[in-house]
Amino acid sequence: MSNMTIRVVTEAKEFESLGEVWDELSQNSGHDTSVYLTHEWLWTWWRHFGEGKKLNILLIERERQVIGIVPLMRTEYRLGLLRLRALETIGSVNYNCVGLTQSENREEVIAAFLAYMAEELANNGLVLRLTLVPEDSEFLALLRKNIPSFADNLAVQEKATTVAPYIALPATWDEYFRSLSGNRRWILRRRLRALEEAHVVDFQECTVDALDARLNEFFDLHQKRWQSVNVKGVFADPRNKEFYRDIATQFLERGWLHFSCLTVDGEMASAEYGFVYGRKFYAATAARDPRYSKYSVGHLHCMFLIRETIEKGLREYDLLRGDEPYKFYWTKLARRYMQITIIRRSPCSRLRLGFVSALLRLHELRQYGLREMYYLYLIKRREKRDKKRMGLKTQR
Repeated sequence: MSNMTIRVVTEAKEFESLGEVWDELSQNSGHDTSVYLTHEWLWTWWRHFGEGKKLNILLIERERQVIGIVPLMRTEYRLGLLRLRALETIGSVNYNCVGLTQSENREEVIAAFLAYMAEELANNGLVLRLTLVPEDSEFLALLRKNIPSFADNLAVQEKATTVAPYIALPATWDEYFRSLSGNRRWILRRRLRALEEAHVVDFQECTVDALDARLNEFFDLHQKRWQSVNVKGVFADPRNKEFYRDIATQFLERGWLHFSCLTVDGEMASAEYGFVYGRKFYAATAARDPRYSKYSVGHLHCMFLIRETIEKGLREYDLLRGDEPYKFYWTKLARRYMQITIIRRSPCSRLRLGFVSALLRLHELRQYGLREMYYLYLIKRREKRDKKRMGLKTQR
C-alpha cells in the first residue's frame, strides 16, 4: 500500500464534480460494476434522498490518481432512546457492488479500505452495513479474503437476505424459448393469440417525446395495482416519482434507459422501467393493468423483452432482488444477496451484532402501519404457496 492515501469527500459540490473521474474508473473496473454504481445514479439518488445523511465517499489514491471509490454515507437510526450510527453504501436499492476499483489494484484497494474501516469504527463507534451485495461480486470475494488480516480489530456478520433471479441469455431467441417447458411455451402462444384476436396489441420502447406522459401512466398503473391489495406503493411518495423522472432523463441521454410498454388498444397495459448497462438488462420496476390478467399480460411483456435483449446481444437479463414466483417462470438461476455488518471487535461483539440486527429490523417494520403490514403478510403467504406449488425453496 505504498504511496496510497484515502481522501474522504463530504461536500455535495465535490461529489457532483467527480463525474469524469468516476466514468474513467468505471471503464477500467471490468465486470464488477453495475448501473447502480454509476455517478449518475448515485449523485441523483443523493440529491433526492440525501437529506438527514452525511456524505462519506472514499477516494483511494496513489500519487494523486484515483484507483478506487467506495461511495459511503453516514446515517443514523433511532428507535425511542436507542440510536445506531452507521456507514452505508449510497443508493443501494436493488444491487450493490460496494465500490469501484481498477482490476490490477483491487487487492491493495480492499486492504486500504479495511484499514480505514478498522480505524473509523474504533474511533467513532460506527457500524459498517453493506446490503444487497451479490454473492458473486469480486469486491465481496476480496473482502472475505482480506478480513482475516483484520480479525483482531473487526467483527463481521454475513448473512443471505434474499435472492435475485437472472437469465443467462443465449445467442438466439429460439434457443432460449426451447429451454422453457412445452406447457409454458403453449400457454404463452395461446395467451398472445387470444389477446391479439380481441385487441390491437403493440410493444414499443418509450421515446424522448413521449417520456413524460408515459411516466405518468406508469406511476398511475403501478399505484393502482398496489392500492388494490391495500398497500400504499412506492409512488405514494412524490420524491420517488421525481427521482424516476430525473434518472429516466439522464439515462435516456446516455443510452442506458430501457422503458418499454405493451399497449392494448392504444392504452398502457404493461410497462417495464429498466436499464441497459454493460451488456446487461436490469428489470427495475414493472406495472401491470389487472384488467388484462387473464391474458397474462405481464408474462407476454416479459417475453417480448427477453427476445429483444437477446437480439441486441446482451449477456444477462437481471430480474433483481426478490424471489417472487413469477420470476422463476423464466429461469432457474438466482444469485444470493448478502448483508455484511462490520463492527469494532470487543468481548461483546456477538451481542452488539445481534442488537444491530434487531434494531434495523424494527426500524424497517416501523415504516409500515399495522394494517399495511398485515396485507404485505398476506401477499408473502400467497407467494409462499405459489413457490411451493412450483417446487421452489422459500428464502428465509
